[in-house]
Amino acid sequence: MKNFSLIFFITLLFFLIFNILITLTWPIYSEFNSKKHSYIQEQIELLNLSNEDLIILNNEMWKNYHKFRFIPFLGHSETNRNGKFLNFTETNGRKVKRPDNCDRNIYLYGGSTTFGYNVTDDQTIAHYLQELTGRDGCIFNHGRAYYYSKQENNLLMNHIEEGKKIDAAFFLDGINERCGGYEYMNHINKGFSLIVERPYMMWKISFKNFLLTLPIVQFSNSLFGSNRWIQDEGNNILKINSCDNEINLGILYESRISIRDSICKKFKIECYSILQPMAGTHGVQIRKLLKENHEILLKKKYKMLSLAKGHIDLGYIFENDTELSYIDGVHYSPSSNKKIAIELYNKYLK
Repeated sequence: MKNFSLIFFITLLFFLIFNILITLTWPIYSEFNSKKHSYIQEQIELLNLSNEDLIILNNEMWKNYHKFRFIPFLGHSETNRNGKFLNFTETNGRKVKRPDNCDRNIYLYGGSTTFGYNVTDDQTIAHYLQELTGRDGCIFNHGRAYYYSKQENNLLMNHIEEGKKIDAAFFLDGINERCGGYEYMNHINKGFSLIVERPYMMWKISFKNFLLTLPIVQFSNSLFGSNRWIQDEGNNILKINSCDNEINLGILYESRISIRDSICKKFKIECYSILQPMAGTHGVQIRKLLKENHEILLKKKYKMLSLAKGHIDLGYIFENDTELSYIDGVHYSPSSNKKIAIELYNKYLK
């Protein structure tokens, strides 16, 4: 018993000392980590930014602000961001340099490709579309990471209920399309059930949150990745049919478009449901950033979704690409964003 107590005391002492050391050295580590970026040569050439600006973009996109917050009926949303290259508010979406007065308000909905992950505010689809429309239309970028058609429909309804004036709306869907919600919704459900049904067990959540704040845990997360649910989501996005029944994902996509069209017709909004060009299926890819099994699954997913009625297939737009179409394994390059904006403008807004 005496030996056990001694071992326990030494272990606890070591644990405390290690946490204190991490706390003292963390600012140095953070400072060092914030002075480098993770972009490879192909990405650097596509972004056309100085090394200093690449570091700023990388920090703003992934290191400083990449967090979400819960919103009823939507699940999650980007947090407000204010930086040199990345600016976002829940009210107006990602920053677009709009005129003071426009003839029409045009909203863009979609996932992270619409939001513009790994590109600056001035390299998104919405930015280029605003340049083309001028005073004829004010463009609002309401893309959100991981969003799919069902969430976008809910976000559209939220905006209508808030009294926003929407004259036209584009919905870019495809890669995120799925049968149900995200895995983190299970955590929300568990938390809610715990509060309502077993409030006496709330100490478990408090204790877990305490553990997550420990320096040694935060250090480990920074080295090996803390957003496990996001990694799981990435796998879920690639599932062809994650439904609990035999409903085809393409049929679900079609039904969501139908619901969307009814909403738009009721509120006199011009709505365009776009089946987006998808990595591994269209255009030129940075091969090392796209896993082989992802490419196979994405091609199957695109084929399934393309059978749905009511959408506009934009897959052809990258057919003749000779330069890279994507900035990473999923998201569009600045030139591809511009190409999509030109196509949308010429066909539906000009």
